[in-house]
Amino acid sequence: MSRSIWALPLIGLVAMMTAGCNMTRLAAKQTTAVMLQAVPSYDRESDLEFAEQSSLSNLKMMEGLLEVTPDDKDLLLLTSSSFTRYAFGFFEEKIEIAEVGYDFEAKGKLSKRAIDFYGRGKDYAVRAMAESRKDFPKVLDKDLEALSAELRQCGREHVAALFWTAFSWGSMINLQQSEPARLAELGKVELLMQRIMELDETFFFGGPHLFYGTYYGTRSEMLGGDPPRAKKHLLRAIEITQGKFLMSRFMLAKGFAVQTQDRELFEKTLKEILAAAPDLYPEQRLANELTKRRAARLLTRIDDLFFE
Repeated sequence: MSRSIWALPLIGLVAMMTAGCNMTRLAAKQTTAVMLQAVPSYDRESDLEFAEQSSLSNLKMMEGLLEVTPDDKDLLLLTSSSFTRYAFGFFEEKIEIAEVGYDFEAKGKLSKRAIDFYGRGKDYAVRAMAESRKDFPKVLDKDLEALSAELRQCGREHVAALFWTAFSWGSMINLQQSEPARLAELGKVELLMQRIMELDETFFFGGPHLFYGTYYGTRSEMLGGDPPRAKKHLLRAIEITQGKFLMSRFMLAKGFAVQTQDRELFEKTLKEILAAAPDLYPEQRLANELTKRRAARLLTRIDDLFFE
């Protein structure tokens, strides 16, 4: 009898704790659902400073929610893409400014932060992929031939996780080009992007084409650059969004035009970006406004970038 009496409060306590955990997870799930529905509002933002300031708190909130629901694939993908897009949209621009201004100390600090954000983006994307393919983290450690074979088993349902893994990984490598071990990983990033291209070339505004256009267009031919291939991919990315997603046009100027010393194309393309209507692509107003700001700054450097 005494055991039963003492057991009742214990059972009640366990039940309350279990209910509490379930309520916390439910609340986290509901918050995630709201955040997913709120993403379009962020993408439509036109105030760049407001967007940048609000992003950081949202990123930390996402990581907090993942402490409660670590297996939520939608939240993992949202967190991955958000960290990656923040680094690309804001850190990369600041790195460009520091580099042009010969402020190498600032460039180093910014690069370090960008690498950290890209690294988080990659880790969360890999975790999202592992929700359906538990062996995926180990798959990435395989040699190129084995990795290629494994990727052939991936379908369209894996495109988002594969893309954010590759995009964040490739961007991280790009900021560490002085490290041979990092550069050696590019082959794996290419394999991921190749598979994404096969499954859905239109994903994230022609993202695979934008990746290859940047990859081949911003390197010298000695280091693997290929201007004709870069142009082909960038024009396809532009075609996919009917020219409304301005980053593809920006990379045509920054990469291909500079690499081939096509001053006319460079100037024409950047001026077209700057003249684009604010409502050209309302759903991606923030991305386009960021691109316009970078285009304006790049245009002022025309005499430094072209030698004739």
